[in-house]
Amino acid sequence: MNKLITVSSILLAATAVKAQSPNVIFILADDLGYGDISAFNPESKIHTPNIDNLTHSGISFTDAHSSSALSTPSRYSIITGRYPWRTTMKSGVLNGFSPAMITPDRRTIAQMFSENGYNTACIGKWHLGWDWAYPQNAKNKQDVDFSLPIKNGPTDRGFDYFYGIPASLGTAPHVYVENDKVTALPNRTIGPQKGIKLIRNGVAGADFEPQDCLPNIIRHGIDYINKQRDSKKPFFLYLPITAPHTPVLPAEKYQGQTIIGDYGDFVVMIDDMVQQIVKTLKKNNQLENTIIIFTSDNGCAPYIGVEEMENKGHHPSYIYRGYKNDIYEGGHRIPLIVSWQGKYTNETNGSLVSLTDFYATFAQMVNYQLKDEEAVDSYSIWPILSKKGNSARKDLIYESGKGYLSLRTLQLKLVFHSGSGGWGYPNKPADLAKLPSMQLFNLKEAPSEKKNIISNKRYKKDVDKMTQMIKKYVEEGRSTPGKRSANDTGNSWKQIEIFMQ
Repeated sequence: MNKLITVSSILLAATAVKAQSPNVIFILADDLGYGDISAFNPESKIHTPNIDNLTHSGISFTDAHSSSALSTPSRYSIITGRYPWRTTMKSGVLNGFSPAMITPDRRTIAQMFSENGYNTACIGKWHLGWDWAYPQNAKNKQDVDFSLPIKNGPTDRGFDYFYGIPASLGTAPHVYVENDKVTALPNRTIGPQKGIKLIRNGVAGADFEPQDCLPNIIRHGIDYINKQRDSKKPFFLYLPITAPHTPVLPAEKYQGQTIIGDYGDFVVMIDDMVQQIVKTLKKNNQLENTIIIFTSDNGCAPYIGVEEMENKGHHPSYIYRGYKNDIYEGGHRIPLIVSWQGKYTNETNGSLVSLTDFYATFAQMVNYQLKDEEAVDSYSIWPILSKKGNSARKDLIYESGKGYLSLRTLQLKLVFHSGSGGWGYPNKPADLAKLPSMQLFNLKEAPSEKKNIISNKRYKKDVDKMTQMIKKYVEEGRSTPGKRSANDTGNSWKQIEIFMQ
């Protein structure tokens, strides 16, 4: 009996400790450039006072990166703590009908939080695939039976609650899903129309209007926060919003707020949405016990009208080269703010950080020991956030939209291909044929990546060492210390090279 009482007391004490852990809200913008936030870009033509206010009680990371210059692979890394090129998906993104990318055996950050006393929710854009139900006579992947539950979605990957859309705002099917069911059956087809460009033709739910998608996600996010107010458990809210990805749809009250047009106005709308979340936390007395992360899944999209914006003095990639899809810094260097009221005061940190790192970070926060096959590429930045040290990360890998890999150290960046790996120059075979097969940049001395220094003999040893290092990370199936893990397509560097041709 005494033994039972002792065990029960320990469990109760552990539960109480978990209940005192901070809430975590992870706001992930979609295609937002490093230079779109005025706190990160003094010359920005978009004023973002509410996001800037997060920096006043936060840490701004100036050398933070997504694992990919595209949406789906970037999100995979956040949720799994694993580089996306380790999967069968070596390039591109999923669409709204794609099957689940995260396999059932792959643990997720939501599972980790849930098992450590947290309520968990994902509200917004999923874009990691799930398994729609199909009738027996289905002829293609669009022939979904929307009346049936989906499988292998967010609620099968560790989230207690999900509300959102399958993929990007402009991607069919245009439906909201709550947990594992659509909220309204499709009753029409929508596509490009007056005021709404860059939206693909497809079926739409009776309750789906593209212009209302971002506000609707925020309303559901705020509703979730309010419902957690009296909970005895902390919560993890993953909030992947749909903006400023196309279609660019600022509400009327935000139109004309910037000199660069709808894109700038859409970012202003995001800024106001952030203010609404912070106000809700303040009203509920939740703010001082909530860590707010604000970041982006990759860089700004070049097709958004960047040339016109640059002509007006706004540079979404700030001083960096390239945009979304590119291996260059503008493709994956993203704004990152970790805000915690009362803990930080307008701090700036230049540590090398990947969005992949938040899995290990919050595992350390809740004193959870990662398993061998878990978060194999995630380095904890909790020592930075708890003011007890630095991250152990000394290098990281990121990829372009075409799957070209790059290894980054604290100073150097080695690209294992001759081009941008995306939409930026150079990307045409005729141009690439004239260039060296690899690229090297010294980001400390020349962060704008204007000159390829691969032929500089001064760096030969560095190139050799970095080449061996990335091969090691591929062959060991992980880039963190631990037991050898398996990549989904094998652990041979030659297998990776095939996809970089």
